Amino acid sequence: MLLKFNQYFIFALVILLFIQSCKKDLSSLGLNLQPESDKISGNTFDTVSVKAYTITEDSLSTDERSVSLLGSYTDPVFGTTDASFLTQIRLSTSNVTFGNSPTLDSMVLYLDYSSYYGDTNSLQNILVYEMNKDIYYDSAYYSNLNPSDYVNNTLIATKSYYPMPNDTNKVVSIKFDSTWATKFIDITNISHFTDNNTFLEWFKGIYVKTQSIYYNGAIIYYSLISSLSKITLYYKNTSDTAQKKFDFLINSSCARVNLFKHNYSLSTVNNVLNDSLTSDSLLYLQAMSGPVVKIKFPYLNKIKKDSTLAIVNAQLIIPVDDYDQATYKTPTKLLLVAYNSSGAYSFLPDYMVNSGYFDGNYYASDKTYRFNISRYVQELIDNSITDYGLALFVYDNRTSANRVILRGPKCISNKMRLSITYLKP
Repeated sequence: MLLKFNQYFIFALVILLFIQSCKKDLSSLGLNLQPESDKISGNTFDTVSVKAYTITEDSLSTDERSVSLLGSYTDPVFGTTDASFLTQIRLSTSNVTFGNSPTLDSMVLYLDYSSYYGDTNSLQNILVYEMNKDIYYDSAYYSNLNPSDYVNNTLIATKSYYPMPNDTNKVVSIKFDSTWATKFIDITNISHFTDNNTFLEWFKGIYVKTQSIYYNGAIIYYSLISSLSKITLYYKNTSDTAQKKFDFLINSSCARVNLFKHNYSLSTVNNVLNDSLTSDSLLYLQAMSGPVVKIKFPYLNKIKKDSTLAIVNAQLIIPVDDYDQATYKTPTKLLLVAYNSSGAYSFLPDYMVNSGYFDGNYYASDKTYRFNISRYVQELIDNSITDYGLALFVYDNRTSANRVILRGPKCISNKMRLSITYLKP
């Protein structure tokens, strides 16, 4: 089948290049040279039937990501979204000692800003809890993990603040409760500081969340593996009156899990989720395991009427519907994947050839996303694959909070469409 497709593909490219170089009308090219049965005809159209609607996504694997999300925001279209995370911390050295009769000054969690999404003028209230159950670096964890299975109800730190990701001092500091933090300086616990294995058996990690915000708000991106993100213990001992410190690290060796929670009950999205009959005028995408769009081309195989039809180009064009893009910025890129027979995702053949050619970028000039899916369409037309549908979602949906409203195939104008150029004898 691959050989057959490659023949089509090479045939199409040669014809297309020849046509462009000659600058002649396709319908009259070579009429005086070819037998009547061998004439080449070309067609371009964007009236292929497209079916698309918004669906929910159960969860995403979110362990050990480059960015951790924290915060809450609410908008009338997508409802309320909360982001939190679990993380281990590790010793910066082995065989730790704090000297003679150490006493605690303070213990502080530092988080390094990376970016944000939404309205940072809303007050965020951070809550930190101690974990009482292990998470493991070599295990998979998902965005819908229930944090109550991993933490106790003891609040060990709080912080109310207005995020300022563009400030030069971009680290948020969160002071732990002194009574709780004293156990780290207690000499009776010093045996737990021999190495990271013994330490992680004793201290499982922390859970960091915020209180929900029901008007505006933002999701803040933190780089936990930055050298600025850590927990620092400040202390003194009787050997030296100067303040000392010890750093607990949050680094690439730490197990970390991003957690996402959505409440659509009072939102516009709630009226269209999983409705395959009426929800394809406007479509809704949201990162953080939010809504995704399912797309099918139900009658595409009707195009083929003989065995030598070759797809020159097939482009899926997806216009964006304007809605408060100043606060909720449009994602710079989307990703399109295919469902397989088991409902799992797989990359399209066009993506596997060249991800740059495959595209998916946002074009501000005409407010569209575009995907080149010629090979996928050829396979559908040839009936070499089954159309289980495509899934469209935000490209970095595990590490960003972006969302966007798209114009579906049932919009009266400027709608989602599939533009196909093909050749056949």
